[in-house]
Amino acid sequence: MTTDQPADSGASVPDDPDKLKQDIERTREQLGQTVEALVAKADVKAQAKEQVRELTDRIKGNAAQAREQATARAAQAREQATARVAQARGQLASKTQDATEAASTSGAQGRDQLQARASAVGGKVRDVTPEPVQRAARHAAERTSPRTAIIVTAAAGAALIGFILIRRRRRR
Repeated sequence: MTTDQPADSGASVPDDPDKLKQDIERTREQLGQTVEALVAKADVKAQAKEQVRELTDRIKGNAAQAREQATARAAQAREQATARVAQARGQLASKTQDATEAASTSGAQGRDQLQARASAVGGKVRDVTPEPVQRAARHAAERTSPRTAIIVTAAAGAALIGFILIRRRRRR
């Protein structure tokens, strides 16, 4: 029994040798593609690399999105902070103006009272302070700025008052 068809395949075999060669070539090509697909499925290392690449791309995309969100939130926070600072400055300026007005109204009275008390205390301190200490204080006041002189004089006066108080306690 001579047949042109193989027993296994249901397809007919062409009689023309060129068509047969094309059919064989097509079959080889399909077989090659099938083998490549099977090899690709069996190549675990390549699959793992592909999954890593996909995961890396996804992570990079998420990181870029998170960076954009963080930048937007930082800009929003900066704007809010700037607005709060401006509001606080306005409140401070208002309160400073109110305090300045109140101080200028009662400042003259307070200054007069303070000056009177300072004169009274200063007179008492001057009466009790020995002459060499007074000379040294005057000499220091001439060499320094008024602010420094006031500080030094106040410190010397406090030291003198402390000295007097200690002497009084020892006498009792």
